[in-house]
Amino acid sequence: MTNPPPPETRPPSSTWGRPVRTLLGLLIAYYAYPVELSESSPFIVVISLAGTVGGLLLVGTLMVRELGYVRHGGPGRGPRLLAMLLVLLVMASSLTFFLLNQTAPDQITGLETRTDALYFTLSTMTTVGYGDIHAEGQLARALVCVLLVFNVVVVASLIRLYTTRDRAGHVRD
Repeated sequence: MTNPPPPETRPPSSTWGRPVRTLLGLLIAYYAYPVELSESSPFIVVISLAGTVGGLLLVGTLMVRELGYVRHGGPGRGPRLLAMLLVLLVMASSLTFFLLNQTAPDQITGLETRTDALYFTLSTMTTVGYGDIHAEGQLARALVCVLLVFNVVVVASLIRLYTTRDRAGHVRD
């Protein structure tokens, strides 16, 4: 049995295969996750929301650790890991907004389906904000604020750090 070539010599399709599979798996899980909360007990609703928020905290922690590791001279795990974490962040945020809308329909105006929640999350993270779906309640606005601050601070820092490192690496070569 032969060993696979090092990552630098692998074709781009094989190095991005894992993030693409992760994206597809998360999309399937996102649409398949049972969230019929209107018929659930308040306990189930609280557990579902807590699990989703816990998932967001885990993603945030992983991204902050990656940022600290790279900042202190470690090689980091590269853009593929960041791409997977960003996809996970988008899916978890979308699920949070969808679950919030299931429990309190007056929090987000215009959000009715999971696709609406995904659309709302992506338009919020990219700061496009078309206005057709928008946070109306205080809890929804607080969650949007957290997502925007996280997006600006952590994601922008990671991108800046990796691009700065890449430029510094090319200058040394």
